[in-house]
Amino acid sequence: MRPGIVTLTTDFGHEGPYVAAMKGILLGLAPGVTMVDVCHSIAPQNVLEGAFVLEGIVEAFPEGTVHLVVVDPGVGTARRLLAAKAAGQWFVLPDNGLITGVARSRGVEAAWEISNPRLARREVSPTFHGRDVLAPAAAHLLKGGDPADLGAATEKYITLRNFEPTPAEHGCIGEVIFRDAFGNLITNIKDEQLASRPASGWIVEVGGRRVEGIGRTYGDSPPGSLIALLGSSGWVEVAVVNGDAGRLLSAGPGTTVWLRPRF
Repeated sequence: MRPGIVTLTTDFGHEGPYVAAMKGILLGLAPGVTMVDVCHSIAPQNVLEGAFVLEGIVEAFPEGTVHLVVVDPGVGTARRLLAAKAAGQWFVLPDNGLITGVARSRGVEAAWEISNPRLARREVSPTFHGRDVLAPAAAHLLKGGDPADLGAATEKYITLRNFEPTPAEHGCIGEVIFRDAFGNLITNIKDEQLASRPASGWIVEVGGRRVEGIGRTYGDSPPGSLIALLGSSGWVEVAVVNGDAGRLLSAGPGTTVWLRPRF
């Protein structure tokens, strides 16, 4: 069986040997695999950002895809490593909350601990489990291997509480979870939080500024306008048309966002 698709998402950056080392292991164990680099610029140790990026790509990939994700501030400690199945795809990652968005939107069908030393590299560095444990586990799944060979099945996995906003009277309190390359501020407020009233009936407050109404797209407002809209993945985001909302508001991941009704 020819190996399929593996995606790679890390906080390793684009310099140094780390990404290439994982790719080398994958190619050696699963020759012919198709590799897709999703993102290697996750902010260092930012598990929430990694969970957001991972959730945003699932719909675009076919069943059988293996997603290898390494944002692992607890590397070498007693934290677990997981292989989880959701939406017919595989997720190979540390058990530190990276699965949160996928679990929230898709549900986890089954999960296994990655603990079998026979499937890891002969020598395992306590500082590079991505190369020595997770990449071999991903290769095992790419070749159609039995996930039970990886370790014991589990129904427990860590999720992040701040992936969802906190309900408030008639609205909610959320936060920015991602600042994209355009400076758009993507929040943890999803489209379902807007269902109780028309898009024009909401106010978004962030960084000391107030935006009235949830718009349709960037070009519906003049350049320089501060707007709120539903992004392509269903998250409320704040943007400046042809500008940088993060810079204008001095805001980024962790900045508080209020969603309130407009009376």
